[in-house]
Amino acid sequence: MAQADAHIDESSEKQLGRHLNPNETAPLPSLNQKARQARALWQEHGFGEQGFVLLLPDGDGGFNERVKTAFEAKLGGRQGISVSGDEARRLVALYSLYEFSPRVVIGSLDEPYGRKLRHLLDCGIATEDELINDVILGALDGSGA
Repeated sequence: MAQADAHIDESSEKQLGRHLNPNETAPLPSLNQKARQARALWQEHGFGEQGFVLLLPDGDGGFNERVKTAFEAKLGGRQGISVSGDEARRLVALYSLYEFSPRVVIGSLDEPYGRKLRHLLDCGIATEDELINDVILGALDGSGA
């Protein structure tokens, strides 16, 4: 029975890959494959032993630098590391599926999918500094980790 289910899933995945990606011959990577790759990345770099992990998935270098500077200040002597670029995007994708660590901080106005902090900024409801310090990095306040 399990083999039949796996075959159906694989067949469906190939059909979906062709449907979503008709101009390429290779099927799109499955969600399961992406999750395995991100988990391997997490384990390979030992991020779980790093205390807090700041993920910076956006390409805005100036914003990333402001978040990283505020992150380092809020750590207050606790251990932490920042990850940016493709590695951060892969880990955010995994974290969106499964919140595997309470020490992950996503330094983005738009990620994970559905976060709408940019609207608060664009409407003038909050400043960038307020969003960085109180919302994005707010979990670091009073955390004894």
